[in-house]
Amino acid sequence: MAKLTIDGKEIEVPDGTGLFDACRIARGEPLPHFCYHPDLSIAGVCRLCQVEVEGMPKLTIACNTGVRDGMVVHTRNERVTKASQQILEMHLINHPVDCPICDQAGECGLQNQYMKYGLYDSKVQIQDKVEKDKAKVIGPHVIHDNERCVLCSRCVRFCDEYTKTNELGIFNRGNRAEVSLADGVELDNNYSMNTVDLCPVGALTSRDFRFQKRVWMLKAAESICTGCSTGCNVRVDYEADRIFRLKPRFNPDVNGRFMCDKGRMTYKAVHSDNRLGEPEFGGKAINWVQAIEDLQEVVARDKVGLIIGSAHQSVEELHLLKVLKMATACPELIGGLADSDKGEADELLVSADRTPNRKGLELLDLPEVSATVMAEKIKSAIGTVVILGGDPAENETVAEALKTGPRVLYIGTHRNKTTELASHILPGCTWAEKGGIFVNKDNRLQEFKPALRGKNQAREDWRVLGELLAGVGVPQVPDSLSAIREALNTLLFSNVELNLNQLTGRGVPVGGEAE
Repeated sequence: MAKLTIDGKEIEVPDGTGLFDACRIARGEPLPHFCYHPDLSIAGVCRLCQVEVEGMPKLTIACNTGVRDGMVVHTRNERVTKASQQILEMHLINHPVDCPICDQAGECGLQNQYMKYGLYDSKVQIQDKVEKDKAKVIGPHVIHDNERCVLCSRCVRFCDEYTKTNELGIFNRGNRAEVSLADGVELDNNYSMNTVDLCPVGALTSRDFRFQKRVWMLKAAESICTGCSTGCNVRVDYEADRIFRLKPRFNPDVNGRFMCDKGRMTYKAVHSDNRLGEPEFGGKAINWVQAIEDLQEVVARDKVGLIIGSAHQSVEELHLLKVLKMATACPELIGGLADSDKGEADELLVSADRTPNRKGLELLDLPEVSATVMAEKIKSAIGTVVILGGDPAENETVAEALKTGPRVLYIGTHRNKTTELASHILPGCTWAEKGGIFVNKDNRLQEFKPALRGKNQAREDWRVLGELLAGVGVPQVPDSLSAIREALNTLLFSNVELNLNQLTGRGVPVGGEAE
């Protein structure tokens, strides 16, 4: 351990700690910086994080300096402040200062650093600013404005070190230096939009989010990406019941600080034109009161012959399917269609399993079956077939069975092959409109929270199932997610120190203790 003094405060940090991190601990906030990033190599090019170390004749950049025992460091004295202001002035000398039309305004590192460490009277006179490319499309998801670039090299290092695709580089010298694409390529790797997050200014912006909403108008909710079984932690940025973007939320045990581009686009399905918005029986829209009454009559008369779940549903919803099976004396409940929703994986975050909760099916002992087996079970079912989520009829074998089989009740979010064959349709909520728990591919329990209200008359799936349970005479139907989780605690985790109502932001491994 190394003991050092920073701005008069004595701290102790492990040997090998960088001075930048030590200063952050002592100050309670990071030093001014552009190029430093904890997940990238040290570049030391922006020079903003200079500090004074007693015994050293010149200021030193903290990002490329290690701590040593007995160090005395100053980060806020006049000498350091003056150096920060001079460096900021050099960064701004050719900057277009077009903040009113820049998407980065409100979360711009250059704005923030100037307001906190700048506020200087400019000493540099310049007749003509250097002009560079503006609003240049460099990939399917990213636009580049070279005039705003501060040459921090974060985007270059990300493509070199994380994706290892090497699309970007810094070309030319002096005030003509600029970030650009290598010859003959575009920025089209699976993680290209992370360069937008990494950019501390407005040089790289998202083509999807560009000019859509001012960031200070957005609200945020914590959620989980449903694009695959990795379960990347995300922040849902929304306003007025519309999602404008998804950004990665830091979780060192799952996705770190990054996520894939396809995962960022999953929010678009929430606002799709083919969303289910109201109950439909026999192709006609009806209200919820009539729908529940009719379903209760159908279940009482015809019984429930088969229940089919989905790896797209939450742990709580799947648990209620098990309760429904017992309450209706349904002979069988299956987890869904095996080998559905598969794709190609990469070596970083994208999983071949394109569902968020297949491990949740395993946790609740709900087996998936092949299309042939599912078709046989549908044909032999005596009573209504209840399907929650997914689209099993996308498989032709299952679709043929549903065409000739018994009555079908479908609870879901979008019109699909299965809704075409269902006699009863109830609109559920998407992941962004409800809360719940998913179990990712590494058996980590992770909570997601609602950001929006359900579209039109859509209801949270657990509430829909609760009404069905009440209709078949189940006493003490759970009236909240916390109540369902308490039941799951008793059933699944009675011998483990785990409470589903107290999951941490990082999630908890199945069978493990809360972190």
